Amino acid sequence: CTFWGDPHVITFDGARPSFYGDGEFWIVKSGQVSIQGRYMGTKWTYGLAATHKVVVGGPFLHGHIIEVEPTEHGGGIFVDGMPVLTYTGSSYNVAGLATLDYNGAGELVDEATSKWTKHIVHMSLPMNIKLTVFRWENYVDLRLEMSPLPDQDGSCGNFNGDASDDTTQAIFDRIGARVGIGENLFMHRADVDFTPEMQQMLSTCDVQTRSTAESKCSQQMPSATPAQLEACMFDECFGMDEHALRTAQTFAVDVE
Repeated sequence: CTFWGDPHVITFDGARPSFYGDGEFWIVKSGQVSIQGRYMGTKWTYGLAATHKVVVGGPFLHGHIIEVEPTEHGGGIFVDGMPVLTYTGSSYNVAGLATLDYNGAGELVDEATSKWTKHIVHMSLPMNIKLTVFRWENYVDLRLEMSPLPDQDGSCGNFNGDASDDTTQAIFDRIGARVGIGENLFMHRADVDFTPEMQQMLSTCDVQTRSTAESKCSQQMPSATPAQLEACMFDECFGMDEHALRTAQTFAVDVE
């Protein structure tokens, strides 16, 4: 399963859902393995989200939590809230359960990033799970390698051999649009922004789809703020449009 850009995904089964609204999302949700991503907009994407952070936890790590941020604003790599891997070439052992290596080696998931210096976190996790996180200035890409789990789901899909049920909408229907209350592994939740470009684009979503999106998002996120609700609706409307950024760009207003 690979993530790149804003954030495009190829699931384990080969589907290509996208997730454009801000918030905390399940990448893998299962009884043993919990991997979450924070998807947040950037000024370069008119508010459409890129993968901003990733966090790993769950019973397979015996309660330990690994969090990786991009490089800007002093972003770091943390285990149980404490900074680790503070320089390239360093390694860290997580209680004999997992090994983390930080270097510039590894095959990129997005060749467009080849012009930048590589800051890559390699996680060798229990259950033969390997997670590679590519830290860029204001977002991260990632590659996840694992065997199927019988109860897994998330942005990487349900790994059942059927790509057709890994649409953005189907994933939300199964596990909810965002990480639920009491399930968040990040140290805090991020504020959700919904840009004017996204507002204008959402207004182009056909009436029936938008109405269904509003109903589903309201049910899945009963305490959502207006921005959180709109972000969810945006995903319901445009989650299977790989080129939503091009459309959002048409609504951008140049500021002299």
